[in-house]
Amino acid sequence: MTDQNFYIETPRLYISHLIPENDAHCDFIVTLYNTPEFITSIGGTPTSITTRKSARAMLAGHVRDTHARLGYGTYLVSLKDPASPGLTSSTPIGTVGLMRGEEPNCYTAPDLGFAILTEHMRKGYTKEASQALIDYVDSELGIKDVLGLHNPENTASSAVFRSLGFEDRGLRSLKVFGGVLGQVWTKPGMESDLSVYGLPSETAA
Repeated sequence: MTDQNFYIETPRLYISHLIPENDAHCDFIVTLYNTPEFITSIGGTPTSITTRKSARAMLAGHVRDTHARLGYGTYLVSLKDPASPGLTSSTPIGTVGLMRGEEPNCYTAPDLGFAILTEHMRKGYTKEASQALIDYVDSELGIKDVLGLHNPENTASSAVFRSLGFEDRGLRSLKVFGGVLGQVWTKPGMESDLSVYGLPSETAA
């Protein structure tokens, strides 16, 4: 069972588990997953998460199973209410997570992903949440290596990884996404030969 009391706190945000039994969490996921920006980030095909029921099934299934399997996964990002401090009075604005996929199409290091509501973009929240999660898995779970993988045309994601200090490793064929050509970033200090993580060692032409 997901720990409903777990959270990571930053100056402006709370990062907590998505709770499938919480109707507000389910409704938020429907809203987030159907924004134009989110749909573009997943390749332009509309998501199947269009109702509270479908969101609840995803959170209770894939999202919760990933946390159980890996010890990490997708988290809810919420904005603090300065007038009423506390997780319960915060406002959901996005998600942040680390994923590794499943055998045989996975890498040995997780990749960082994030999504945020349109009205909360360009305020530094994505960087703040991402850095907090990276620091948490480093200190608490011993996860030192983190990848950044995204569509090469997604300049917003590139900006986030650059702001986090990740290193641009060029375009590679991404087996975890069916072999599509994707932009690859690595956390500072990772190996120069990406084949040690299961990625192609050479940058695609």
